[in-house]
Amino acid sequence: MEKINHIKAYILGLLVGSGKIDENTFVIDLPFKKWGMEPKRMNIIATDILTKICQYFNSSYNFNVTYEIGNGKWLIMPIDNSDISSLKNDLQYLGLPIGGFLLSSVDLTTAKTKLTGINTASFLSGIFDTRASLTLSHRRFTDDAPVVSVEIPGSTRNFNFVVQLCAWLTDLGSTTDQILYNHPNQHSASDPDYKGWKKGFKIRFLVRSFLTQYSFALQAKSIDVTKIEKHQKKEEQIPCILRKLRTPSPVSVHTDQNSDELPIEVRNKLFFHYHHFCAVLECPHAPVEEIEKLVKNKNKYINFFPRLSKGTKKELLKKLKEIQAEYFPELELSTHKAKVSRLIEHEDFESFTGIDQGIAYLFAETLNGKRHTGSMEEIINKHTTEILTLKTIGNTFDSPLLVINPTNDRAFICSAVSNSLNQQLIKTKIKVDNLTVNLKE
Repeated sequence: MEKINHIKAYILGLLVGSGKIDENTFVIDLPFKKWGMEPKRMNIIATDILTKICQYFNSSYNFNVTYEIGNGKWLIMPIDNSDISSLKNDLQYLGLPIGGFLLSSVDLTTAKTKLTGINTASFLSGIFDTRASLTLSHRRFTDDAPVVSVEIPGSTRNFNFVVQLCAWLTDLGSTTDQILYNHPNQHSASDPDYKGWKKGFKIRFLVRSFLTQYSFALQAKSIDVTKIEKHQKKEEQIPCILRKLRTPSPVSVHTDQNSDELPIEVRNKLFFHYHHFCAVLECPHAPVEEIEKLVKNKNKYINFFPRLSKGTKKELLKKLKEIQAEYFPELELSTHKAKVSRLIEHEDFESFTGIDQGIAYLFAETLNGKRHTGSMEEIINKHTTEILTLKTIGNTFDSPLLVINPTNDRAFICSAVSNSLNQQLIKTKIKVDNLTVNLKE
């Protein structure tokens, strides 16, 4: 008789997805706020837990679980003095961790070899029930492309688990729509000083592709995923390994590129596309030839300066001086004046990214954070004759550009990958080893 049946596999999937084990007890966190369009459907969630999940634990491991509700979470835990040793033995049998927050150290290599058929499906359902988000805000460009997003906290730092899970799902016949990795090159590709890049991992599937292969065990999620499937009109992605990649936008070298928050396999490395991560982390489904093309043309995709960074004159002047002191101490800052129309139309600035957005930020009547509100085109057209203050490193525009609105103290820095100062740094500070693009230390 097989050691793990489909009920046990589902329980172990729940634990992997959101379980924390502390000696002789555990907690499973079900974040119901991510359960689709009606997160207040509490009666269905409660029924799922009280019947299905409680019965599963009782029949498979001979102890009962209870739950608490708080801070938008359902916390499932064993009743006092339960013996969870057999559950921990099953985790060990599948090569899964038996202590701490399991997602932080989980490796799926052994589980993938030992689980088959319905046991595989049940194990993955456990992960989906704890980690998959169904909100309609997950979509590819339009509401016609609703997405199931499997979300992994960035605090786990577990890039390998994300790649293993996605590769396993691909082996089983699904088509990944997109992956977002918890890395500044993905969450802050244009602003090298943005500290809010730690937004976690997301493995996204178009809903219909997901439903073809998988399901949720919990009724509350099953209802919502069936509803949002009706919105889908977009066709599926082609398999990852066959994809032809669009030319990506350049990535700025982030101040946290070498952060301890990043595991060693991605630390101090630059990535031009989410598939670049997949290839470096050796996913067998990665479109390696496409990534080879990007790496070969690295000079087009690396920017040591902000592509677009918005803020006050004081803070951005400080940033420009820091760039000057670190990289070009022999050059002095120069000041220029220019009309808005010149920045928009003159060939001196045509290779700079973010100028339109930056100007809209400078003159918008109201802002949402650092974003302009209203039509960018209308804001620019209304202010084409306004005079701006420009500062550069050296006396030409072949450098990062600080643009200041002297009437309200707003400013932005933008740059061009083709600037000679940037190309000089790529030549001296970048090292390539196969598909890996490293910053020299």
